[in-house]
Order: sequence, then C-alpha cells, then structure tokens
Amino acid sequence: MSGSLTLAAWEQALERVTSAPNVLVIQVDPAWFTDPTWAAVRDQLDLLLFRRTLGASGPFALRRMMLYDPPSNVGGDATRYQLAAAEHGEWIRRVRRQLAACGAAGSAGKAMPAGQDYEIRQLILDRVGAAPPPPIPDGIWFGNAPASATTAWETPGLIPLDPHEDQIIGPHRDRNPLWQGAFLD
Repeated sequence: MSGSLTLAAWEQALERVTSAPNVLVIQVDPAWFTDPTWAAVRDQLDLLLFRRTLGASGPFALRRMMLYDPPSNVGGDATRYQLAAAEHGEWIRRVRRQLAACGAAGSAGKAMPAGQDYEIRQLILDRVGAAPPPPIPDGIWFGNAPASATTAWETPGLIPLDPHEDQIIGPHRDRNPLWQGAFLD
C-alpha cells in the first residue's frame, strides 16, 4: 500500500476506534479492494465502526473517505479490474447498509442520538488527461489530523455516501437526471 501507515499500524489503530471521540479515516488506496491482506483490515474496520455506532453513549464524530469507484488501471488485465470493481462495489454496499442500520445522516427511520455522527464521503478520481490532485494520504487519525488529511476531507466535490441509494431503483433514483429534473418546473 502506498499510504503512510503499515499494516501493523492500522491494526493497532483499530483498537482506538471503539473509544476515540473523533476519528478520521481515509481509505483511497486501491489496495483496500485489490489486496486480500488489506481487505481483511478494511472489513475489521467496517465492523468496528458499525458496532461503535450501535451501542455508543456519549458524543463522537466518525469521518471516513473512500473512493467512489476504482481507478480504471489497477494493474494487470481487464479481469483484474473487473474483480476490483466487484470487490469495491460489495464494500460500498456493505458500508451503505451499515449507515442505514445505524441511522447515519440521510437515513430513513431512526436517527443517531444528538452529538453522534458517522459520515462518509466518496472521492471521484480525476480522469485521464486531468491534472493530478494533491496527494491524499491513507490513514486513521484520532483528534488532530495532519493538514493534508483535513484538507482532503474538506475537498470540494466529495460525494456523501447515501445510505439508501442502492435501495432506490428505476427512474426515482436520487441521482437520476430525470428524477432531479421533475422538480424544476
């Protein structure tokens, strides 16, 4: 993984996820869905964050950045990309279901208690020919994150992960241009 933390550092940081009042997680390296070793850490983090939201007392703010979709070149042949896209899609669906179940912002039904927040934003990678963005570090921080991480979190154009988007299909899907245009008249 090209991030600054080692596998051991990520695993050690997971212990603090269940009690830290402020957590910022950035996971934009393709290794999260192309490398089985990193996928295991990812899955453990998913579960810890979800459990944190279900039975927590007291205030907390969980912030997480993930990729909107995999980069078109994950190395190797087209089959490798298809596998990466499938793994990434399953990861996003699982996290989306967790957001809905815990009552994160945008959820129908119950809401998280006041002072508790779990927000995920997705990064769309620049396409071929576009100027590369500033480097975004993968990492997990508790409290004060470095400027590069907080700047990445505040980047305009990040897309909030909607807890219910996959459950809405057809012409009524939120991001369907026909549905959005229905209210412009």
